[in-house]
Order: sequence, then structure tokens, then C-alpha cells
Amino acid sequence: MDLEEFRQKMISNLKELKIVADEFKIEQAYNFMNLLLEWNEKINLTAITEPDEIILKHFIDSLTILKYIDVNAKVIDIGTGAGFPGIPIKIFKENINMTLLDSLNKRINFLNEVITKLKINDIVTIHSRAEQLNKTEKYKGSYDVAVTRAVAKLDKLAIYMLPFIKKNRNLHMYER
Repeated sequence: MDLEEFRQKMISNLKELKIVADEFKIEQAYNFMNLLLEWNEKINLTAITEPDEIILKHFIDSLTILKYIDVNAKVIDIGTGAGFPGIPIKIFKENINMTLLDSLNKRINFLNEVITKLKINDIVTIHSRAEQLNKTEKYKGSYDVAVTRAVAKLDKLAIYMLPFIKKNRNLHMYER
């Protein structure tokens, strides 16, 4: 898929979410998709490899929660895998601080390359398991928002995610 076709499909889908994206964000998403497809040939990052499906099932799905994330929020993406939903959220809401957490170092290596090549600021990766990291003082109660996709059942997710959230924050859990 070329950039123009990608742009048209993204803009059309983003309109439904009432998200306006500038050219730079669309290009970053397009470049992210291409890196995902390139790396997916070497290591298994996703079973979704058709560009139309990547747009819908990865980008648009990740961005459905964008309106619930405040400007300057500190966000952690638990079990980010190939960077979903964290990287699309960071691309389309650049004025947040994002932490991408994953237990597999090969995925962290991929994410670090994405961050470097796309020149994304205020984003870090951590190679760890959520149930270990959420007990450390540095990360416990440090985030405004915790997001995740397809990691575990909702009851387990709460156990993984809640320790990361700052005290006295409203809790919203969405499952699609």
C-alpha cells in the first residue's frame, strides 16, 4: 500500500473517531506499519499483515481510547507486544509520556528501532513482566493511565494494571 492510499484510509477511519491528524502523524503511522511488516518477516510480531487490517485492527482499535487520555498524561502500555496500543496513541497524542512494557526482549528491540527511526520523543521501553515491575517503588503509583490489549482476562489485567496507577485517580476499564 502506498502512502496516499494509506492516508485516505486512515483519514476516513479517524473521522469516525473524531480525530484530526496532520500529515506528519499519518506519515509516522505509515512508516510504523512498514517497519512492523519488515520486522514481522524476521520475528513474529503480529498475525495481521494486510495493510487494510493493520489500519483497522491495530491503529484504529488502538485509537478508540484516545479521547480518554489527557494532555501531559503519563501512560503505560502493559504487554505492548508490537507497540499496540502505545505507539499509535503516542503518535496521535504526542504531548503525553509513554512507557512501553513487554516481557520479550526481541519485541523491545523492535520498539526501540521504531522509536529511533520515527524520532518519537517522551517514550521509553522496559523489558520486564508487569507483575514484577508493578511492585517496584519507581513504577508503583506512577502513571495516570494504564492501557493494554489482548494480554489477559479482565480480572488478571486489574491485578497487573492497578498498582501502576496513581492514588485517587478515577478508574475506567474498557473491554471490546
